[in-house]
Amino acid sequence: MLPKLFYSIFYTFWILTTKCFVSCKIRPKTYEKYLSGVMDHIKEQVGWDFIQNLDIKNDSSTWLRFNAKDILCKESNLTLSKKFDAIINVLNYMYAEVIKTFIDHIRTIANQCKKYYDFNLGDDLLSCTVLLQSVVENSKTMFEQLYNVMNYLSNIDFKLLVCGKKTFSIPIVDDIYTFVDFATLKIQQNTHIFIDPNDPNTKKDAYEVILDVINFIEGKGHETYQKIKVQNSLVVNNHKPKCLLEENLEDYKAQHYKHIELSNYLSEWLNVYYVEIFTNLYKNLGFEQVLESKKEGFRHPVHIYDNTSQKQVIQLINTITNESGWKSLKHINIVFNEQVISANRILRHPADKLNFHCKKQHILRLIKCIYTEIMFKYCDYVISLLNFSDKVRFQCYFLMYLNLVQQIFDAVHETTKMFDIMYKTLVSLNKLIGEYFHDNCFSNLKCFCSSITKLLEKIKLVNYSLDILNSKSDVNNQKTVKKTIRSFSEFLKYITFNSRLLKKTHEKQCPFRNLLLNIDIPESINTDNFSSACNKLIVFSKNVIKVYYEELGLNKFN
Repeated sequence: MLPKLFYSIFYTFWILTTKCFVSCKIRPKTYEKYLSGVMDHIKEQVGWDFIQNLDIKNDSSTWLRFNAKDILCKESNLTLSKKFDAIINVLNYMYAEVIKTFIDHIRTIANQCKKYYDFNLGDDLLSCTVLLQSVVENSKTMFEQLYNVMNYLSNIDFKLLVCGKKTFSIPIVDDIYTFVDFATLKIQQNTHIFIDPNDPNTKKDAYEVILDVINFIEGKGHETYQKIKVQNSLVVNNHKPKCLLEENLEDYKAQHYKHIELSNYLSEWLNVYYVEIFTNLYKNLGFEQVLESKKEGFRHPVHIYDNTSQKQVIQLINTITNESGWKSLKHINIVFNEQVISANRILRHPADKLNFHCKKQHILRLIKCIYTEIMFKYCDYVISLLNFSDKVRFQCYFLMYLNLVQQIFDAVHETTKMFDIMYKTLVSLNKLIGEYFHDNCFSNLKCFCSSITKLLEKIKLVNYSLDILNSKSDVNNQKTVKKTIRSFSEFLKYITFNSRLLKKTHEKQCPFRNLLLNIDIPESINTDNFSSACNKLIVFSKNVIKVYYEELGLNKFN
């Protein structure tokens, strides 16, 4: 069975290397034309006139005074990718200021509510908490709009625009989503707890709402903003920025005769502020038309397929990623175009024409990263078994050594189905998606599939040696024994080297990972638990097929 399986995969690999390993299907010139159209639209928008007094550091460590008319216009000496770099840096800075304003005001309102609780002012506490809950909920639309802009910019593939450029500005997409997620959670938690002021539990519930907001603002919200401040080191405001909270507090003191509670005053101001941000930093910058297809001419390049359409491929990707098994991947991170991207972000939205180019690469890289880690976990485990068998050989227990090696490769033989499935799945995804043209030779899909093929070839050679040895009536035949031992040693050297190489390249593409499945090397291996240790390899391979193939819906490809 194994030789047949090997030759089948080897033949498939030969076909793939000549026909099926395809590169990116968007032509750079077509992609550049699309993004040039987007830039031409953006630069004409009035909103950019209000974003001034910013200095941006460029690649040569010099500073550019941000002026939309100078930087974004066709006459600018900046390339298209650098213009988008400037936009990303500026919006990172401006959107971070929105986050700071939100945090400052929400913290003040929440602290005011807490004072009402501390002084046992029931009516004021309830009205303040209602306002706090409401103003957090109302922020969701604003943060969603800012997030949509960042998400769009994060899906621009700058490597298609310029050759050799290694660093790109990274939109603060996940940072803004932190606030979208919090506002969404507050909406889901709002169970109208303020109906009966006489209910003794109402005060307790109100206090929990206040504490929840304070904990977020002082915890995850503060941490997110501090991280953004570090990322925004490329942008400097050369005028003293306004401190909106201080201005509002001064204005409130001046109008105190109106007897408006501070929480009411700041809540009303925030609701107006949300609308202004939508107008000034979303609509008036031209993103409403780009993202909501309200203007003709923003036709994103379409991938051309021989026997299907991009629309059908998008539908298939969305069907597969809706399978329940994908939820178990949300803690995994990959690196794509210098960005650390979580599986959670990849799965956050369905595929569409705007994100399809990058999303399909994210999915392929995510699966490749998982399969790569599975392979080097597998190799490490087999290495530990072979090392133990070698110790037995050195102790001159040759018959026992042969028995142990036979057990190892009987188990290995049972696991080849896992590699067959991994290989065919990556091939199918490649034919559907296309290999990323800008990956280097050590990280691309073809290289990993070649590793699978070579591993199966080595397994085949060892099994062949075992078959020859078992067919000899005299196990002391020195020539046959030496040849068999040599094949074991070569296999051990190969998988040791292969495991180290995989780990080295894997770290660069998947910096943080923790697979749901693991195969832990026993703390001590002995002849009594050796069979059990070998069986763990078989169980592991079957679980891999179930969790990272069937439950992900990838069996629909094969």
